[in-house]
Amino acid sequence: MPDSDIRDQLREDHDSVLAALDALRTESDAGRSLSRLGSLRRSWVIHALAEETVVYHALEGVESISGGRADERFIEHELVEGLFDKLSRSRPGSLEWHARINIARELITRHIESERTGIFMRLGERFDEAGLAELGERFRLAREKLTLLEEAKAA
Repeated sequence: MPDSDIRDQLREDHDSVLAALDALRTESDAGRSLSRLGSLRRSWVIHALAEETVVYHALEGVESISGGRADERFIEHELVEGLFDKLSRSRPGSLEWHARINIARELITRHIESERTGIFMRLGERFDEAGLAELGERFRLAREKLTLLEEAKAA
């Protein structure tokens, strides 16, 4: 996806994560639920690490992003990862399973809204079209490298 604005790539990742969460919420087979959770978790980790490495680094030093500090985004990433970890130890279909999925979705939705109103705006203020495309390329490359690392860990 060369020359793609970083914000477009982030939106696509966000939409993909929410769609995967919704599919997980409605999955009734325990085996498929755990498989979907594994895929979702890998996607989240890859997205979060690439975003932290490329986007947050590009905005380093910015004190306020939509009323919050950039470091709050790191903590949100960690909280979601923790929920996925606890989900992986829960029984698919149980009340705990569904409650954790709902909380993860609420947290991810809040995180996405915060980024779209804060980080996206700051990116647009700090970078021109070429800069946004260059960040998009760096994000794409970071995701590719992280995907390879995640696949190697899974093998």
